[in-house]
Amino acid sequence: MTGRMRFSSRMIAIGAAVALLLSGCASIPDSGQVRQGAPITKANEPLDLDFNPLPPTKGATQDDILHGFIDAASSPKKGYAIARQFLAPPLASRWNPDASVTVDQGSGRSFGQVATTTWQLSVVPVAAVDASGGYQQLTAAAPVTLKFQFVKVKGEWRISAAPDGVVIDASTFSAVFSPRTLYYYSPGYTYLVPDQRWFPTRVTTAATRAVKALLAGPSAWLAQGAVVSAFPPGTQLTVDAVTTTSGGQAQVDLSSEATQADPIRLERMKLQLQQSLGTLAQSVQISIDGATQTIGDLTGASAPIVDPAVGSQPLVYRGGPFGFLTGSSGSTIANIAGISDKIASLQPPAVAAATLTADHSAAAVLTPNGVYSVRATVAAPVLADNRPGLIAPAIDNSGFVWSVPAGAPNAVRVTGADGRQALVKTSWTSATQIVSLAVSRDGTRLIAVLRTGNDVSFVAAGIIRGDNGIPTMLGEPLTLSVDPMSTPVSAAWIDELDVVVLGTAANGETTVGQQQLGGQFTATSGPTNGVNIVGAAGASRYLVLSSDGTLQAPSGTGWQVKADKVGALGTQMGQPQ
Repeated sequence: MTGRMRFSSRMIAIGAAVALLLSGCASIPDSGQVRQGAPITKANEPLDLDFNPLPPTKGATQDDILHGFIDAASSPKKGYAIARQFLAPPLASRWNPDASVTVDQGSGRSFGQVATTTWQLSVVPVAAVDASGGYQQLTAAAPVTLKFQFVKVKGEWRISAAPDGVVIDASTFSAVFSPRTLYYYSPGYTYLVPDQRWFPTRVTTAATRAVKALLAGPSAWLAQGAVVSAFPPGTQLTVDAVTTTSGGQAQVDLSSEATQADPIRLERMKLQLQQSLGTLAQSVQISIDGATQTIGDLTGASAPIVDPAVGSQPLVYRGGPFGFLTGSSGSTIANIAGISDKIASLQPPAVAAATLTADHSAAAVLTPNGVYSVRATVAAPVLADNRPGLIAPAIDNSGFVWSVPAGAPNAVRVTGADGRQALVKTSWTSATQIVSLAVSRDGTRLIAVLRTGNDVSFVAAGIIRGDNGIPTMLGEPLTLSVDPMSTPVSAAWIDELDVVVLGTAANGETTVGQQQLGGQFTATSGPTNGVNIVGAAGASRYLVLSSDGTLQAPSGTGWQVKADKVGALGTQMGQPQ
């Protein structure tokens, strides 16, 4: 079969799928006579189009089998049943497609025969997914080479040796895989913290994979204590399946380790499962070694905060007052009791930043003299860090002020409400400069823009805390993406999972790169001469302050000025509960 014939066959299969879909059929039948599809009863029902690649054909060459196998691995249906038909026993049963996913553009693949029964495939990956569903967007253009061995089985060529995992092009990946957000807790169980993974979308094992991944623990960059699980160590599924009843209830049977949990812990386990399964189940029923558990729901003070929101009014300093920008014309400042007057007295310079805690009781402010800690309960601002060259500070919802000099990225200092200080051990020891730093609203993670010589990187890291919640170190960094055509100048959290980085070019043009942690990156044009970006609420998910003092928000394909004469743009860590 020639390459053109292979392409045509796949297009025929896809065309048939579309035709069947339009006639009311959700996927291509595997057998049986052609039948008229059921009528479409609801126009807004979700589409369910399965990929049904072609199985091996009689007399197929090694080239045909290798191409067919790679194509067939795009379909996880029935445990990758079609792809396994291209494999010789015992590889057909041993091959583990869930070990990894290599995502490429599809057009740059190179197939080559290197020996009589040996072929190799070279691809240039743009992303990768590991065995736990962790997604990593890649920037390196180095090709990856995969080797395959062939043997004849009953007169037909089959693959006898192949690497675990699948290779899939980016467009197909987006159709076959989808993100699933697992949830863990902040160490004090105050917040639910997301951990995004990627799994095949339309498979019967989706709930099982999600629960198994949840029980296995957080992603590596969140491990070491940045987040915790309510499940006792060693807890597993007693059987390799999570079943869902017709009423949408997920039946989760846990191993005997779960008997260590007291009633409040069981409630936390139940909520963790409910949040992680999301749309895969309407409710959860937990059993332990087959014994059904009666578990209540977390309520009141025991209930954790999920995705802390910020107020809809921007937090600004306009030369005199500091507070929330209100009014239709953006000309009125609403004071923050015990905070606004103290910050105004510091006269923070233009383009500097302040960060306000969720309960509006404390803030961190950059001034020419250093970083100040401002507390509603303390009569005057307190100088927390007077080292030269400090960048815009952060303050977390535990009240710790974060400060670091631009030229000393490994000298991150935290200052508590009681004045105690500590250096935080960083995970970017080779960096030579830090441009921007921001702490997540749940206090478990941090993002930073770094320089190492001429190279710029954007990273996220888990925050590990010691006694009394004081930050002591950062976990191994998760590398995020940046627009290669611009220089990052400011980074911010949009919500619990999305972050943004503002970049500038030599001509003053800017870009806004948006990244999901454990997900994909997109870049759009920003406002001219943008210098600072913060997360926002309402129609605009982020706001940008330009060097001319205009506060701008994205509007359609452009930017709209919300206010002028803004000196400093503040970061909100949430709003009072």
